[in-house]
Amino acid sequence: MHHTREIPREGWADYLALLSNLEKDHWVRIETESPDLGEQPLASRLPLIEIGLEEKGSDAGAVEIIVGRPGDEITHRVSMPDHIYADESESGELECLDIEGSDHVKTLIFFEQANAADELGAGAPM
Repeated sequence: MHHTREIPREGWADYLALLSNLEKDHWVRIETESPDLGEQPLASRLPLIEIGLEEKGSDAGAVEIIVGRPGDEITHRVSMPDHIYADESESGELECLDIEGSDHVKTLIFFEQANAADELGAGAPM
């Protein structure tokens, strides 16, 4: 059974910084869902580089998600987030982060289990 909890807005920066630190290099899949376009895949099975809250400048309040490998990154920005929800397993492991924007678009970040081949291949030269 899953447990979903909302992250309070005043805790977003700290939560995302901690998540970025703990889940760095974890395999993720990113999708967006909108009433107009339905589900749209953005990234599949890429390592998380960083997720954070912009706290200054014209992008203040935006959530930025960066995935991929150095030199081959994909960045997705949620400009005006309204809510952030963490979907956790019974054991408390994060399975999905749901960022809901004021435009009614959801960004879903799924944290996937890496298998042994993924782990072995992650550090292998290309």
